[in-house]
Amino acid sequence: MIVGTIAHYLGKRADEYHSHRWTVYVRGLDGEDLSHCVESVEFALHPSFDEPTRVLTQAPYEVTETGWGEFDIGVKITFSSDCGEARTVTTTTPLKLFPSAEEIARHGPQTTKKPLIKERYEEIVFHECDGGFYKRMKSHAWKRAPKSAHDDAWSSFKDKPELVGIYAAREVTKERIKILEQQLEVLESIDANA
Repeated sequence: MIVGTIAHYLGKRADEYHSHRWTVYVRGLDGEDLSHCVESVEFALHPSFDEPTRVLTQAPYEVTETGWGEFDIGVKITFSSDCGEARTVTTTTPLKLFPSAEEIARHGPQTTKKPLIKERYEEIVFHECDGGFYKRMKSHAWKRAPKSAHDDAWSSFKDKPELVGIYAAREVTKERIKILEQQLEVLESIDANA
């Protein structure tokens, strides 16, 4: 799943306390609907907001506000009750309103036309989940999530370096495990012959 923020500079409509309109979200990879496994998503905003804790029980899992400052947003994802003991995943995502110097050099200054998107791919692994949950996840047909105002701005993670890096790291880990298992066999055979 994807966790992130998208911020739009308000330009001439900005005032001292509202320079950006921003949205924090949890979404499925490439727009997939997550309602078959997600029970709720809770966002913990800065305490200065009215109702800083927002709980969403249906997609789209996103909260939109306006403001002027950057802060970390707490994100708590609760999965359906049959997913096993680790039913919730808690993380944070930074609200970025202003591009870094590197981003300005690469893409130019911030404008009202180009939103600033900061998102990352989160791979969730369920251990010892209920058989029904596993079957439901495996047999679930891909379905598009409800429309979001930001669908056109979001990127696809199919060719993103983060995802490629995760797959590469998995392969390296598999190879290391294989080598360690072989070394363990050698040590056990030496120990058995001693």
